[in-house]
Amino acid sequence: MYTKTKNVQYLIALMKAHNVRHVVLSPGGRNIPINHCLEQDDFFTCYSVVDERSAAYFAIGLSQQLGNEIVGICCTSSVAASNYTPGITEAFYLRVPLLVITADRNPNMLEQMENQMINQVDMFRNFCKKCVNLPVVKDDDDAWACQRMINEALLEVKHHGDGPVQVNIPIPKDLGIFTEPKLPEVKVIRRLDYMRDMDKWKEMAGKLKKASRIMVVCGEHIPPQRKELDDMIRFAKKYNCVIATEHISNVECEGALNIFGAAEVMPFKSFDEYLPEIVISVGGNFVSRIKDLLIGKHGQFEHWSVDEGGRVCDMFKSLTAIFECTSADFFAYFANEASAMMANDRKYYDKWAEARVKAEFPDFPFSNSYAIKALAKKIPARSLMHLGILNSTRIMQQCDVAEGVTAYSNIGAFGIDGSMSTFVGQSVIAADKLCFLVIGDLSFFYDMNALQIRHLGKNVRIMLINNSGAAEFHYFIGEKVIPTLNQHIAAEHFTSAQGWVESKNFRYYSAKTTDELDSVLDEFINPSADRPAFLEVFTDKKYDADSLKEHCFKLRQPNTAAPIKSKMKSALGNIISGAGGKKN
Repeated sequence: MYTKTKNVQYLIALMKAHNVRHVVLSPGGRNIPINHCLEQDDFFTCYSVVDERSAAYFAIGLSQQLGNEIVGICCTSSVAASNYTPGITEAFYLRVPLLVITADRNPNMLEQMENQMINQVDMFRNFCKKCVNLPVVKDDDDAWACQRMINEALLEVKHHGDGPVQVNIPIPKDLGIFTEPKLPEVKVIRRLDYMRDMDKWKEMAGKLKKASRIMVVCGEHIPPQRKELDDMIRFAKKYNCVIATEHISNVECEGALNIFGAAEVMPFKSFDEYLPEIVISVGGNFVSRIKDLLIGKHGQFEHWSVDEGGRVCDMFKSLTAIFECTSADFFAYFANEASAMMANDRKYYDKWAEARVKAEFPDFPFSNSYAIKALAKKIPARSLMHLGILNSTRIMQQCDVAEGVTAYSNIGAFGIDGSMSTFVGQSVIAADKLCFLVIGDLSFFYDMNALQIRHLGKNVRIMLINNSGAAEFHYFIGEKVIPTLNQHIAAEHFTSAQGWVESKNFRYYSAKTTDELDSVLDEFINPSADRPAFLEVFTDKKYDADSLKEHCFKLRQPNTAAPIKSKMKSALGNIISGAGGKKN
């Protein structure tokens, strides 16, 4: 029988899944649930060493004679764990693969004079390749995090060289209760090296060949080289897939489809019809709501991550395999593995293409959505485009842009600071093309000193959406929930950029209506201008948020929202009635 303590159950089950067979056990109270589960399971060979100092060195000897096989060591809490330090240090510098399991007490009692309790979190960080501190499992989210962390630790023991890892495992209670007849089902994550695990790669190719719904999610990506694009096209022609992109994916090829708009408005209950069997993620982060849709169906599909560093990133809570290689190597291999007779039946691609058409971005009244869509239609082919995070990125993703426009956004850490500085750096290297920045007012004023960078050139075009605060918080919270939203959350202000911009030798334009915007766009974009250009578009943050939110939720919940134009006219009165409203 096994312990009823969940994090211990997951640890034992995943040790078995990763073939950790040999474990050195030291006596104690807090590690009773671990020790007993290990000693009564015939899968494990257990060794008893009372002194933890000796136990760690003893495990080094075992591992070396087993051919550098992973060996576990397990102790109780407090100074027992401290006594592992010399042996772990030796193992680190000898590059011996040890799984160091330190039992711990209730984390809420740390520094509260709890008996036999010290801070064990990361206590070996200088001498371990990875340290994880498991949660006490109380719900499904804890269960997912716990299993992910154990997989991370076990995968790291022999990743790019051997060495010790620490798993600190709090066990608040139930030390002597063993009522579970079997271990639970656990999610095992495998890392597949491009050169060493080719048998596994062939096995995965077999899965792809049988799948009828494959989604390749392309996150933020530097524009790929021609060879990689050609291999992506070959992959898309052979397997039943859709290559799901955003502008910041910078992937334009046969089989690629920008599904941002479709995902943004898709009801959760409708997503079952579009659910993939296998999701393959490449590139960096992405902003599409497809992430939320997939998380809502976690465990109902396999997620394969393509990551050159082999990092564990379980963004959909469904990760099963990490392909440690470049995306170029991944597509080349699987394209070559496809047989000559294989062909994408296009059913899955066509289903998403149809959803994309249904979610077409509408013609808004004057707003940030109107301004960004109007600019999108004007940006010349092969320009560079940088998008401020949140609304600027969210809205532009739903607008078509010309062929070859490369797109960027600082969505690595999703901070509002630095967008303009990053853009200016890009514009200096891309001096042979027009470079566009779409940015919100708080982000602009945060980074306004970027306009002082002396290398800034006449190819720069900046559109500032100035809605006097953070429309984002009106989008997902609103004043009905927090009446004082504008004061300290949306940070309302009434500042214009004009004086600062003109002092930095920009040609300045502004617009407060559709007519004004339409009348200046061509001159703003003019590639023959003798200096950089700046367009400040003044909109209303609440209206910006409400109009965009209505578009999304009207399609997520049909027949529940009033038509955009009528509702917005009543909200803003004269501002809307005086606007001309250019159509796509």
